[in-house]
Amino acid sequence: PSNDLVFKLLFREPEDEQRLIAMLTAILEPPTPIRSAKVMNPELPADVVGAKSIRLDLLVELGDGRRVNVEMESWPRPVFVERELYYWAKLHTEQLREGDDYDSLLPTIAIAWLGDSRGNRRQMLHRSRLHTHYRICEQGDHTALTEHLELHMLDLCNLEKDATLSPALRRWAEFFDHPTEETLGRLATEDPIMADTVHKLTAFSDDDATRRLAEARWEAEIFLRHDRKTERKEGHAEGLAEGLARGHAEGHASGRADGLRAGVRMVLELRFGALPDDVVARLEQTDAAELERIVARAREVDTLGAVMGD
Repeated sequence: PSNDLVFKLLFREPEDEQRLIAMLTAILEPPTPIRSAKVMNPELPADVVGAKSIRLDLLVELGDGRRVNVEMESWPRPVFVERELYYWAKLHTEQLREGDDYDSLLPTIAIAWLGDSRGNRRQMLHRSRLHTHYRICEQGDHTALTEHLELHMLDLCNLEKDATLSPALRRWAEFFDHPTEETLGRLATEDPIMADTVHKLTAFSDDDATRRLAEARWEAEIFLRHDRKTERKEGHAEGLAEGLARGHAEGHASGRADGLRAGVRMVLELRFGALPDDVVARLEQTDAAELERIVARAREVDTLGAVMGD
């Protein structure tokens, strides 16, 4: 169910409205019931498998006119927060036409489920909470500036850690988080909407064409991640070679350790961005032998802490 194509198929049709309302209610916990939720972009792109950059979101209009953008990030990228904020801004500004008054604007809501790909050890949001809710607040007393900006992130990596979830939201999280047949059976007995959702998922699984399409979409995402990983490795190798060459060249003029230090710092900045002050200070005190060990680790590990031997 965390396949973004399957996610959209579960909610896009008019007969899926009650299912969509149930999911939105579990996330938003609105003070008054959601009466209607219309998907404004039910269509699927023609090249839903081949075009790897296609975004399969749900653009939903609620009965009170508010718009909600809902998507499943099957494989969350490091820039997904910036991406989510960009799409929120785009959706919010589309409310106004030339000459409209700003007081006609309604709040816009963005919701992103973040899939857990099993083995993806990212940690980009809260360490233990699955549902994080963001608005613009004053930093001193946390007074909200406006209700117009509202972002909800639901990180399935934290499902087993979060004891604060409502029963309804926990059911949806369990449904999306690689459910076993046993889990699906239990969820179906706990809630009639969930039973209907499990039934529709089973129908997709039993339909050869839909199943093949979903599998192809998943494989395309895997290939895209592989391509990006290869590009990063190639870029890291080029940066490492350039850094070492610079280091050795400067070593002739100012000492081998100083030259290596400059090269190693360049490599680390290429990989991890600006270095924290404590890392810079440690590099300044590191001898040539340890600098070479840092270079060796930089070829093999993926975090700055691991490179520095922490």
